[in-house]
Amino acid sequence: MRKKVISATAHSRFEIKWVGRCVFENSDKIWGWFFYNDPTLVTSSSHLYAYAFWARTGKTPSFKRYVYTSWTMSKLVTDKKDRKYNEITVEKTLELWPSFYEDLDNRFVFFMLVGD
Repeated sequence: MRKKVISATAHSRFEIKWVGRCVFENSDKIWGWFFYNDPTLVTSSSHLYAYAFWARTGKTPSFKRYVYTSWTMSKLVTDKKDRKYNEITVEKTLELWPSFYEDLDNRFVFFMLVGD
């Protein structure tokens, strides 16, 4: 079986800032947040947005948009840590979820089209 090559473009658009994993009994979940960097994305807002994503490991991710403040994102991460999410690297995320960037790319486009 040929190994899929994930485009460098997908990697560069998603600036992953934090990823956590929670393993509890039959549940294996990933939660994180990122900035989406796409110069073709034009918004009428002056806000900087951050996006949270979550999914069971290897499943379809969901998203939520936040107006970025360091306090907001720190609070979200702290809440996840309080819920037993342990920080993992992007490399570990890719090990657990090889199609991570591809899944983010495919689902995030849909999220942006439909809105939040």
